Amino acid sequence: MVTWYVKEATSECIIYEYFPEDKKDKKPGLITIDRINEKIELKIPAELDFNRTVSEEDARRLCEVIFDNTDEVETEIATVTGSSYWFYYNHADRKICEDYNAGMVRHGMVAWF
Repeated sequence: MVTWYVKEATSECIIYEYFPEDKKDKKPGLITIDRINEKIELKIPAELDFNRTVSEEDARRLCEVIFDNTDEVETEIATVTGSSYWFYYNHADRKICEDYNAGMVRHGMVAWF
C-alpha cells in the first residue's frame, strides 16, 4: 500500500509527498508534476521505497507468456531490455497520473496484494 498527499499545488507545479505503507513516521518521498510540460517525476524516493530491477531474461519470459502463440512474440522479445523502477513510487505514479488526466488533484491511496 502507498498513500500520497498534496503538499503544494500551483498553476505550474503539483508536489506530492508519498508514504510507503502509510508510515508517516518515516521520511516521505517527493513526486512532482510539471503542469507546463505535463511530466511527472520522482524527486526524492521515500525512506521505505526500494529500487527493483527486472533482468532482461525475466522480461523476455514475461513477453513469451503475454504473447504466447502469436506473431508478436518475436517482435516484442527482440526489443526487450531489463529495467529498474522504484516499487512504491511506481504504484503511486499510475494513480496520480490517472487522476491528473481526469482533472483531479487530490490525496490518494493504492493497495495491492
